[in-house]
Amino acid sequence: MLFRSDGADRAAALDALVAADPRLGAPLVPGLPYRAAEAVYAATHEWALSLDDVLSRRTRARLVDRRASVAHAEPVARLLAPHLGWDEAEIGRQLAAYRASCEAEERAGDVRAA
Repeated sequence: MLFRSDGADRAAALDALVAADPRLGAPLVPGLPYRAAEAVYAATHEWALSLDDVLSRRTRARLVDRRASVAHAEPVARLLAPHLGWDEAEIGRQLAAYRASCEAEERAGDVRAA
């Protein structure tokens, strides 16, 4: 039998994560409609392996507000770290890669606007 995966299953899993740890009900990036539980779920159920994956694809935070996602990238990386086995060095690498990618995207947008 295949596991049924739809929005209701995901919502129930997110609610269970928040019930187990109410801190996961907090916003992932303040001002955006994503909860911290969504990052944990992405790492534990959807095979997300990078900070960029979580902020760009699993939640779309980068697409909605790139600057806010960069400003709050460190707490997100620290939230993901225990679920993905990251040490301080890996947290630093994830942050550097995410910030560099967002900065390059920002510069590319600035060039197009000029």
